[in-house]
Amino acid sequence: MDISLFLAQVFGLYLLIGGVGMLLHPYATQELLSRWSSDRVTVFLGGFIALIIGIPLVLIHSIWEGTWEIVVTLLVWIIFMKGVVRVLAPDAVVGWVMLIASRPRLLKSLLMVMTLVGAYLAYVGFLT
Repeated sequence: MDISLFLAQVFGLYLLIGGVGMLLHPYATQELLSRWSSDRVTVFLGGFIALIIGIPLVLIHSIWEGTWEIVVTLLVWIIFMKGVVRVLAPDAVVGWVMLIASRPRLLKSLLMVMTLVGAYLAYVGFLT
């Protein structure tokens, strides 16, 4: 199986299921954000987890041609950069997350984008 197709399936299901779940349970989502991202030590640790996942993904998938392959590549780079920022600037991440969590409409919009990107990648990964 092509690595791009595999990653489209993985990211598609992850984003689609996660996005729908978070949209259906807004209070649990708020609680998750306030607990997971309000502590800089947890943010810092999450950065190392994102790096251990993001570094290999960047090394195996950096395709900047096509349409949906670019979406996969952007997600790979977002995971990597998320790790970098969480490790190098955990206090800034705490501030950003608290800002997003305090704006329910912004959070809902971001979750809708997450869900739509997931649906698109799931479609590409499984039905094309």
